[in-house]
Amino acid sequence: MTTLYSPVHQTLQTLPHTPRIYVIIPTLNEEKSIGEVISRCQMALAEFEYEIIIVDGSKDTTARIARSLGVTTLDEKSSGYGAAYLTGFAYVLDKKDFESIIVMIDGDLTYAPEEIPALVAPILAGRADMVLANRFSHASNAMSVRNRFGNLAISRVIGNLYDLDIHDSQTGFRAISADCLRQMFLEAKGMPLATEMLVEAKKIGATIIELPATYSRRVGDSKIRPLHDGYGILWTTVRLVSELKPFVVYGGISFVFLVAGVIFGAYALLGWYQWQFLGLNTWPRLGSALLSVMFLVTSTIVFVLGILLDTLLRSLRSTIYRQSVSGLQTPIRPKQFNQPEINREL
Repeated sequence: MTTLYSPVHQTLQTLPHTPRIYVIIPTLNEEKSIGEVISRCQMALAEFEYEIIIVDGSKDTTARIARSLGVTTLDEKSSGYGAAYLTGFAYVLDKKDFESIIVMIDGDLTYAPEEIPALVAPILAGRADMVLANRFSHASNAMSVRNRFGNLAISRVIGNLYDLDIHDSQTGFRAISADCLRQMFLEAKGMPLATEMLVEAKKIGATIIELPATYSRRVGDSKIRPLHDGYGILWTTVRLVSELKPFVVYGGISFVFLVAGVIFGAYALLGWYQWQFLGLNTWPRLGSALLSVMFLVTSTIVFVLGILLDTLLRSLRSTIYRQSVSGLQTPIRPKQFNQPEINREL
């Protein structure tokens, strides 16, 4: 098994205070794998101060196994990947330890806990605020062709819409500084949380990097619903684009209405021409003419709305930026540890 490597030990020695690592693991009937995941996390984090947090909604013995291994176990009543993480995030942020680092990892052995030190190393060194584990960096048959294609397609769409140089936007193995996390507004209760985190990170100007990671076949039954989760992710992507780049969304809607208006208008004009010059009984086509006017007016209104929202958003961003530069408020950039560079080739 290929494992990431980085000189974490050397980095830890240079830090005046070693940030605490919180590992959040959402679980739903993972009794076959959770014991091994926890044990491997504990070994991987031997040089750190850490706390492993299981957010559990299981009906099997997952929670009992976790408690027997001495980790924090939180009960999650709501269903959903995102809901579990929101509960875990709230638990960590309530401690107000904003120099800490949060690691997200699944409880089904798809990811290698031994790679956690490599994942947090760029944050420790001040080179990143969020680090994503790229499942597609190594050849692997652990993921079905359908899921691989869907994940890559969604990642391409998200990368293009938000100007992010990432290849695996839906990875469930990632690390983020607590100071970065607390500035995010997160509310997705399902799989779209992964996308929501990236968009929020983009909004606050956080640095996101991607590292290669090992990906293995899961132990136990899959909880992924490809069509349902895919639709949710795409809908969340469009909704968040309207917040980050409103003109892209409203301009696109305006263009659709414009095309519809032109089509109906051309049909009405063609009928008038045939009636007026060719003597055909094709006039009046008042319905098409009215629809054309309606669509063209709607297109204009939506287009103007998009310009206004885009201008307003730009004005708000520039105001916040000037305030941060002039020292009127804390800059919207997560605090970083100014430490020596570490090897990027992990």
